Amino acid sequence: MKEKTIALTLIILCAIAALIALIRPSLKSQVANVNSGVEGKILKNAIGSKIIKVIPLEGVIHDSFSSSSPFRADFNAENLRKELRKALDDNSTKAILLRVNSPGGTVATSQEIYSLVLKLRAKGKPVFVSMSDVCASGCYYIASAADKIVANKGTLTGSIGVISQGLNYKGLFDKLGLRDQTFKAGKFKDMGSGSRDINPEERQIYQALIDNSYKQFLEDIHTARGIEMEKLKEIAQGLIYTGEQALAVKLVDELGTYDDAKLSLINYLKNNGHPNAKSYIFDEVWNKSKLSSIEEIFDLNPFSSLSGLDLTEIMQESGFPQIDEQIMWLSR
Repeated sequence: MKEKTIALTLIILCAIAALIALIRPSLKSQVANVNSGVEGKILKNAIGSKIIKVIPLEGVIHDSFSSSSPFRADFNAENLRKELRKALDDNSTKAILLRVNSPGGTVATSQEIYSLVLKLRAKGKPVFVSMSDVCASGCYYIASAADKIVANKGTLTGSIGVISQGLNYKGLFDKLGLRDQTFKAGKFKDMGSGSRDINPEERQIYQALIDNSYKQFLEDIHTARGIEMEKLKEIAQGLIYTGEQALAVKLVDELGTYDDAKLSLINYLKNNGHPNAKSYIFDEVWNKSKLSSIEEIFDLNPFSSLSGLDLTEIMQESGFPQIDEQIMWLSR
């Protein structure tokens, strides 16, 4: 039954798309024929606009290959990388504002995004960071590469350090009479196994691994932020700071809200070769990354409303008033 419903819904969608394509002039045609009026002004002002791309980062930072869906918004590290690469090649994008809310994550993925931020700056595209509830560890790694960091007074940030954790359940195994059976090739292949105690040689190897990752973290922050290394080592002991405390030790540049960060970026652009920065459009990625209904599928174009068509009305007149509900049920 569910398969039939899906098939019927897809057929209806195709029919609606074909109907709209026939009765609605394309954006290209609208632009070519615009001479005057309010609609013409909207089109003329929007085409060729200069953009400040606002890109979110939310949740734990790690590499992933999750497929995107128009009905689900993922603001993870992979989405951030994709959007930063697009901004790098998009001539209309003049600056980037990262809105971040993340406790951190893996070293390598944080380093990749850090590198992309530096590439944007090298290409003359300023990058600002607006911190939300938390921007710690790997998130701060990324933020440190920006031109300016704006945090709320209560933002939790810092936590500069590297950690690896595990459980030793040997004592529990002994109580339950359980014995580990491991077959390996390579002396250290089972290093860190929870079924036995770690030996001094393995402990030394693990510590060297953590120390090297920590050294890379410090060096990159030192390079990007210009904080003296000895001072940075005092700050970067895994401590978490509020926004106010972070400002005092120069981990952030300003205190303010998301709106304050937008205003700060506009002023920065005006003072650095963009006198008309106030007219630039803030393009918030999250506003177009998720569809809440079938009608929004046909409303991705910002000028679609100019045609005067109402998709809901079309569906009702066509005898399909329940299609929106069907699609939302299928997307759950």
